[in-house]
Amino acid sequence: MRIERIGEPVGVLADFSGGTAEPLRFRWNGRTYEVDRVNARWIDRQGDIYSLHYSVQVGQETYFLHFAGAEVQWWLDQVILEG
Repeated sequence: MRIERIGEPVGVLADFSGGTAEPLRFRWNGRTYEVDRVNARWIDRQGDIYSLHYSVQVGQETYFLHFAGAEVQWWLDQVILEG
């Protein structure tokens, strides 16, 4: 297993319905990644500022995404690669 820290903005297609957000796919480095499942989700709050965090599975790889509410921007934080 190899962990790579990324810290780059990404484009995410998410379903914002029912009072929640669910990432469906994201685009990074010219490639589109289809989310197979959401492994975990959590919210970080600092006063009025919040960010929505997700661990998502794409095949055998795990990606950590977050939506920064103050910036209205999605970020790819890190990826865990098998092998």
